[in-house]
Amino acid sequence: MPLFFETICIRDGHPQHLDWHQRRVDATLNHFFPSTQPEENTFHLDEILSSCSIPTIGLYRCKIIYDLNSVSVEFFTYTPRVINSLQLIEMPAGYDYSYKYADRTVLENLFSQRSDADDILITRDGWITDTSIANIAFRKGDRWYTPSIPLLAGTTWKRLVSSGVLIPRPIHQDDLLRFDAFRIFNAMNGWGGKELPTDLIKFDGSDR
Repeated sequence: MPLFFETICIRDGHPQHLDWHQRRVDATLNHFFPSTQPEENTFHLDEILSSCSIPTIGLYRCKIIYDLNSVSVEFFTYTPRVINSLQLIEMPAGYDYSYKYADRTVLENLFSQRSDADDILITRDGWITDTSIANIAFRKGDRWYTPSIPLLAGTTWKRLVSSGVLIPRPIHQDDLLRFDAFRIFNAMNGWGGKELPTDLIKFDGSDR
């Protein structure tokens, strides 16, 4: 039975965008355990967190590991990872991470191949998906585009697409330098991260 996890941003004691995380938990459990009653096939994140001693000052990463029958909760002080460059890496054939599995061995192995870059940018048959820890978007003029089939459609990705901030479209690695800049984002960093020029994305171990 696989384990899954959620990463929830806790800002000064307040969980951020909990409804979007709840939707993913519900969808995950209903997909992997369809034989159970839908109304019983979930747990409520607000109830789980209300029973925890949540840090009230500062920025924390709450990690919830779960399956149908168990839930564990941990809190970590959060320090954003500094990312100024990305190395393109092709994912192994057949690898699927459309659900947030706790087992990230394949992603960790890909990350270890980043050379001197700060993170990886994963491709599927040359089509852009995500970094190892975040979704990505690319700016052209005043519009932001994001890969329409990410490796994992994160909660922030879904929220920004739903609100019209991001426009989903297929993006091939050969098209990257046609964009002006990129930005990475996830539940911890939100949409407020810095823009970086696309020439900081490395092809085959070197800049292009």
